[in-house]
Amino acid sequence: MKDNTSYNKDMNDLVKYKLQKKNEPFAFNMVAQMILDESLHAHQIKRYKEKIDEALEKRDEASFMKLTDEYLRFLG
Repeated sequence: MKDNTSYNKDMNDLVKYKLQKKNEPFAFNMVAQMILDESLHAHQIKRYKEKIDEALEKRDEASFMKLTDEYLRFLG
């Protein structure tokens, strides 16, 4: 009787490879989304800080209070 251990191992490796390839696009999309989210978050923080600084320079208390409140809620 022939030993099927090698065949079974090869088939298991093939199944694992196919599953890994199937999941790669999902993982890639997930990482890409995380990078985009982090980039957008950093941009929004920078924008809030610039607007708050602008309100301070103009001595616009109402805008300053509104923007700092929004900024703090954004940071959550």
